[in-house]
Amino acid sequence: MRSSIPTFRLYGESRNETAGLWLHCETIPERSRLHGWEIRPHRHETFFQVLHISSGSGEALVNGRYRPFEHSTAIFVPPGEVHGFRFSRDIEGFVLTALSDRLTAPMRSSTAITAFADKARLIRLASDAAPARDVVDTIARIHAELDGHRAGRMVLLEALVAGLIVALMRADGPALAREHPNERDASRIAALYDLVAAHFRERRPVSFYAAELGLSEAHLNRICRAGTGGSVQALVNARLVEAATRDLIFTPTPVQGIAYSLGFSDPAYFNRFFRKQTGRTPGALRASERPALAAT
Repeated sequence: MRSSIPTFRLYGESRNETAGLWLHCETIPERSRLHGWEIRPHRHETFFQVLHISSGSGEALVNGRYRPFEHSTAIFVPPGEVHGFRFSRDIEGFVLTALSDRLTAPMRSSTAITAFADKARLIRLASDAAPARDVVDTIARIHAELDGHRAGRMVLLEALVAGLIVALMRADGPALAREHPNERDASRIAALYDLVAAHFRERRPVSFYAAELGLSEAHLNRICRAGTGGSVQALVNARLVEAATRDLIFTPTPVQGIAYSLGFSDPAYFNRFFRKQTGRTPGALRASERPALAAT
């Protein structure tokens, strides 16, 4: 049965017709119109594909069965996956095809991406969700870059394709969490880092971060200790120290001003906090590090 499934680089093109390409992006109607709005079952041996359906509907053959889809859907097809499509005549969107080695680096850097890329996926894109907007914007930008010939476009396209994979993985987060329970905690820690980065200057209590993630304080601390080796408060403190150290070394802002900018109402308390965390007062760190910086 497997040998009867045709293998293409791009659907309907033989192997030597697209030699040398690592990335291709076109509108869905461009190719599907030529084939009566149906892409018969086939596979790509060394390519993965991403489709974004902006309007219209259809059915996708993924993971061994046809599944219906409608507008605001992304479809990810890994290399070697038998797939096919039946599109409505009003279909609009993009299809991106890229060499599978462009998945290697993202998969090595993230177990969540490895879990995401292990099978074909239909992803419903909620219009009010940031990852969904990232998917839509990134694939449109890839198409625009390929359509032009601006300097440095291949370097940019490498980064955009990696960013698209990350955006797809994030948009498919709930499904990944169900399939890989351990990845759920990893995604929660990633969300916690984002929350801390956005709110550490506001001196929020741990209860705030727990509520934002829909967890109890105790549960969030357990996840945080398992994933980072420290508590939520330790994560916040580390972010405060990082920001304070950067300002002390690279800006002329007085220590009192830095304290206020980090949400401390009492500069004396900021001094005690910083010394407890680093073993040095803010003034001592500035006095020792800035001359070294000036000498470089």
